[in-house]
Amino acid sequence: MSAVIQLAVITVSVFGAYSFTRNHDIIPSSLMRLPAVYVSNSAMWNMFWVFMLVFSVQILLVGVRKGTPIWQDAKRFADEYIWYLIAYTSASLYVFLATTINYDPQFIAAIGLFSTILYVALYIVAHLLTDGAKGLTHIPLLFTALIKRILTFSGVGALLYFMLPLALGKAFVADRDIANQITQIRIWFNSSQSSDWGFSRVYPDHVFHQPVLVRQAPGQSDALYVLERHGKLVKMPYPQAGEPQVMLDIGEQLGEVEVENGLLGFDFHPRFGSDNQFVYLYYTDTRPQDKQVNRLSRFDLSLVDVEARSDSQYVLLAMDRTDDGFHNGGEVAFGPDGYLYIGLGEGVHPKIAKTSQETLRGGILRIDVDMSSKRSAPPSVPFIHGISQGYWIPKDNPFSSDDRVMDEYFALGLRNPFRFSFDPNGDAIWVGDVGSTIWEEINRVKKGKHYQFPQVEGNHPSGQQPWETLGLEEQGPVYTYEHTAYDRAVIGGVVNQGDLYPGLENHYIFADNYSAKIFSMPSDQERVEQVTLLARANQFAQRGVSSIAQLASGEILVTTLGAASDASGDVLRLVSADKADVEEPVTEKSSTDTEGYDEKIAASLYSVNCARCHGIKGDGNGPDAKMLNVDKMPDFTSPLYHFNRSEQEIRDVIKKGGAAMGMSPMMPPWGGFLKDDEVDQLTRYLQSLPEKHHVH
Repeated sequence: MSAVIQLAVITVSVFGAYSFTRNHDIIPSSLMRLPAVYVSNSAMWNMFWVFMLVFSVQILLVGVRKGTPIWQDAKRFADEYIWYLIAYTSASLYVFLATTINYDPQFIAAIGLFSTILYVALYIVAHLLTDGAKGLTHIPLLFTALIKRILTFSGVGALLYFMLPLALGKAFVADRDIANQITQIRIWFNSSQSSDWGFSRVYPDHVFHQPVLVRQAPGQSDALYVLERHGKLVKMPYPQAGEPQVMLDIGEQLGEVEVENGLLGFDFHPRFGSDNQFVYLYYTDTRPQDKQVNRLSRFDLSLVDVEARSDSQYVLLAMDRTDDGFHNGGEVAFGPDGYLYIGLGEGVHPKIAKTSQETLRGGILRIDVDMSSKRSAPPSVPFIHGISQGYWIPKDNPFSSDDRVMDEYFALGLRNPFRFSFDPNGDAIWVGDVGSTIWEEINRVKKGKHYQFPQVEGNHPSGQQPWETLGLEEQGPVYTYEHTAYDRAVIGGVVNQGDLYPGLENHYIFADNYSAKIFSMPSDQERVEQVTLLARANQFAQRGVSSIAQLASGEILVTTLGAASDASGDVLRLVSADKADVEEPVTEKSSTDTEGYDEKIAASLYSVNCARCHGIKGDGNGPDAKMLNVDKMPDFTSPLYHFNRSEQEIRDVIKKGGAAMGMSPMMPPWGGFLKDDEVDQLTRYLQSLPEKHHVH
């Protein structure tokens, strides 16, 4: 019974401490300045099980050794409490050093304080129940026994051990070298497990300029088409390497390719090669003043040269949007039904139009580019914020008779469906929905449903209001994962077909762009809690995985972006580990590719890694800034910001992250991704922003 009560004390303490420290501090800032640390519900549960396991062992061992209840007398309680301190400290150190749980000193301290108070209160209650009012006389006896026990050799050792997590937490915030050593320990404890899978380069002697997607054309098993973000569609012989052929080059129509802009997706007409040679591209144009335009265009690859093919553009959709360049979506794919599906991010809209009745954003579109009168009809409402032409609306589109939603929509409520694919075993679409500051989602999208953005991300309310009230059937994600410093931008993949990858039959294969990790999960479950790490590609930190495709042969191919400043992207093939020839990325080495400061490289690094939160200009007004729960974002354009910080301090924040510098843990440690010279480039770029943007 005593053991059950003690475990109940730990349970109440963990949950009570979590609830309390979401809004209050146990350790006052006057005593120790600590950053605000986000601890999710799932992380709290993980911590709960760590504490329960450690305390179960402690209670069992002491109970067997002592044999008497903890509440029997003051001496027995004091002895047990020393062992309690050892168990509490061991659990805290395990969480701090051996897990990826965000370590919140306030939360840990609250567990210790709450559990101590409950232990003492239960001791007093036990003696009040036994001795009545005389039980109060045991209180001074209790504290005397505790002091005597602590002043023994083992008691002093236990007390010093108890102080260790607090000292390490303080050192982690105050000393950059110690923070780095602790980080290395955590990485060692949480290193990737060995896998049966790896990657080989499809074209060992060729690199691409930021490849975003690879496909085969219908009926062409001897070639791959690689879409390069900066404007080119390149045809490559396959499976044997050969000379690349540029099929399209529309780089001059893109404007400046930064943040999430450029060429994003493409697909071939289903009857490509027999009735036509049409290819459909989705891209952004940053040239218009004070706005950007997202276009879906058709090109004719039957023409004789690259200039003629590039000039054959026929615009189906031109969608006006704000000029920040974020959350464009990107996938363009013909479905098994012959219709063209387009994934649009929530950023694709002008400032004056936000609802699904006014504009096209935050969902999947479905259109008929063949304009078959048997299956489709012209749109019922003209598109007033751009151009719409050259397609009709399938008659079974879910909103074709709903005046509150534009006819083109197939599904709503997505944030940034950058990559999707069709389920070969059903009528659903698998979507990797790129999240904001905490959650990434894998959704199985079906016709007419709403996938809850912006009011819900992951499975959690976001605090944002919906754009409109439609009363549609809502559907949550199949799988979600929280941002860490390593995993933070999902790349949707494919449901594996065939037997080329034993053990992965009918598994959904997807990736994370930042960490370049490839994962698998079963595709026949409504909700998935755990996924399997398969392999890690050779680029990372938004230079990582940009697409996953499966060829008719069953081979799974992956594109990795590489740097924006030069051609360093790859097309990789998922293979068994014994055939792999691509090493996982090494983060400790410095790059020697660039010498000195190159503003173009630095601006590119900033736009792809920093602008979402800190804003295009660096003024702290990024599209995700409001989601960070930070009182005030830094304004890098202000001379005052730089007057108060040295170059080394700015560099350390970039490399070590916010938590290690006593700031917000939402600032990730980029030293795990960016090379030393890239951190230097970013540091100097931030220092140049006042001159560029500050109004004197």
